[in-house]
Amino acid sequence: MTQLRILGMTLVFVVLCAAIGMGETKVTLTISGPGAVNDTTIKAGEPVSVDIYWENGDDDRRGFTTGFKITSETIKNITHVADSGNGINDFGDVKAHNGWEGFSAWDFTGIRAVLVDWDGQLPDLVGFGGLRVKNVYDAHDNKKVLSWTIIVPETGMISIDSSFYKPGGIWAIVGPDGIEIKPVWGGPYTFRVVE
Repeated sequence: MTQLRILGMTLVFVVLCAAIGMGETKVTLTISGPGAVNDTTIKAGEPVSVDIYWENGDDDRRGFTTGFKITSETIKNITHVADSGNGINDFGDVKAHNGWEGFSAWDFTGIRAVLVDWDGQLPDLVGFGGLRVKNVYDAHDNKKVLSWTIIVPETGMISIDSSFYKPGGIWAIVGPDGIEIKPVWGGPYTFRVVE
């Protein structure tokens, strides 16, 4: 009887935890491309894509703003790989994916990249924002929505974390009735850069 009671209480606890987690927006980061040796290692001198993933547990998102900062104590510079005309910024290194291109998901102005300090001299800082007016931003499983490609020219350690960006870019999602919701961030992410 006691074991059955403990099992029942455990099941209730698990269900409650799952219910509390519903509706969250989770933001994570991975790396890919020729410069991605594994999940935590980058090969110096090779292009690597920094991929931002979203998992949206609620289908009523009206807007968002997020920022990311690339830092290193030892590496001073990185190179942003140009792909003119193929990105959401003029240089083309920042891209949108899986319905975030153009005015698909964020139909008011499309997705915007705010290149606050995006010159390759670390720290580098980029912000993103989008608003929807008519379209519905449906709930979805984890999927790649943003990316940028860089080359790290030397060995060392490099980190990417969430960040505020000027003039008013905080980490926020606007949900139902204009209520601000803070997304769950999986970082900071630290990568070892090897030869």
